Amino acid sequence: MNENNIQTQVEHYASLPYTVVIERCNDQGTYYVARVVELPDLLMTGDTPTEAVTELENVKRDWIKTHLELGNKMPEPLNLRSHSGNIRVRMEPSLHSSLAFMAELEGVSLNQYITSALSHAVGREERRHVKPRKVKTAK
Repeated sequence: MNENNIQTQVEHYASLPYTVVIERCNDQGTYYVARVVELPDLLMTGDTPTEAVTELENVKRDWIKTHLELGNKMPEPLNLRSHSGNIRVRMEPSLHSSLAFMAELEGVSLNQYITSALSHAVGREERRHVKPRKVKTAK
């Protein structure tokens, strides 16, 4: 891969809407970690959320370039991926039986029960990771 081709790819990937998450850490003082969800090895820290994201942006192009030069494939951003809504999950027969029993108790299909259970679990995780923001209300 020649240098111009790599640089073109770097600019392309750097412009994509990757998902940036900022986490507050309290190990030996408070600091913030900004990371790209789709690129788990790309993260930076800062004293403030803004500083962490700025540091992340400062190294992103070099990180992408190195990643490509090593022959690694760049993942597509999460919000650009399409999902069919169908998955196949393998599980222990005992879990399958328990899920079927719970679905029967609730009076819903196994598919509906599993979808509901997953929705509740994901909702809890999202609340753990997304800090509520104060919203100004009109008086």
